Amino acid sequence: RARPGRRRAPMADLATSNETKDICGAQWLLLWSTAAYAPDPPSKQESEALETFYTKFQDLCRTGPYANCYRDALREQGQPPVSSRRELMLWLCTAENRCLHKAGLPLKRCRYSDLMSRWRY
Repeated sequence: RARPGRRRAPMADLATSNETKDICGAQWLLLWSTAAYAPDPPSKQESEALETFYTKFQDLCRTGPYANCYRDALREQGQPPVSSRRELMLWLCTAENRCLHKAGLPLKRCRYSDLMSRWRY
């Protein structure tokens, strides 16, 4: 819990809660939840739908320390791999860690089992 008078970064709250405080947290919640429940392996049609979702997703986080982080990740890391849930989740973790680093927050461990425990189970 944050100390009185200290404001916690909204994205940092997603580490333990699905309660979002702003558009930035809400969009990451949607990205993570979609990845965690993506079919594994996806059919050709499902893979095309996931590719469209992740590559056409509009980054609405335009202010604050996380501004345009998803857009920048797409540009710098390339499009997310959608042929497996594991690769997609690890891509998202790397992308989110870039945002956390930029904001001066601790990075999350990109271990697939940990990510699945947090976002799916």
